[in-house]
Amino acid sequence: MKYQNGRFMKIHFILFLLFIFYTTNLTAQSKLNVNLIGGSSDSYLLNDIDKIVIIKNTVSVESITIEVSNIELKKNENYQLNYNIVPENATNKSVTWSSSNNNVATVDNNGLVTAISEGSATIEVETEDGKLKDIVEVIVSPTTSVETANINIKIYPNPIENRLVIETGDILKYEVVLSDISGNILYSEFDKNEIDFSIFSSGNYFLTLIANNKYYNFKLIKK
Repeated sequence: MKYQNGRFMKIHFILFLLFIFYTTNLTAQSKLNVNLIGGSSDSYLLNDIDKIVIIKNTVSVESITIEVSNIELKKNENYQLNYNIVPENATNKSVTWSSSNNNVATVDNNGLVTAISEGSATIEVETEDGKLKDIVEVIVSPTTSVETANINIKIYPNPIENRLVIETGDILKYEVVLSDISGNILYSEFDKNEIDFSIFSSGNYFLTLIANNKYYNFKLIKK
């Protein structure tokens, strides 16, 4: 009987040790240790956690601005719109483009505007992050050409990159005056058929050609 009691106690002692090992191991596996900023740490029982979400360090978009507020194009002309996102190190800089009137002007996924027909349209860019927006007004006007009697004056290209060409046909004597949208005269020359636009910044300008006491006005866009 003593042997049996000793054996009985030994069996129970082994079971007790297994129980301690099992519960200790279970507790160890059930805890989640989290290292916090500053060197401290905390732990949580997994049974008390519904889900774990991994949050990355992201920089949100604060604003988006198209570099121009309005453009004027002729049919079939293109214009590349550029924009700025603040801050520059924003994590998600994805945007979408849209046109209020695709019959007048369309815009592709990269912001390239194509003039379709005469009229006006609003081009909009929207950020994926924050749904922030900016717009630019597009006017599609007739081809830049003025015809009176036997006179045919052509100014091209428009929009301009670096060089503006002036064709005056049979007119040999004339004055060319270039001004900004505020009316300030930037350039004035006689009998010039070409203007170097590389010295001017992007934006809108007005060109007046004076010949035989007549004034021919053109609105220009520098890319």
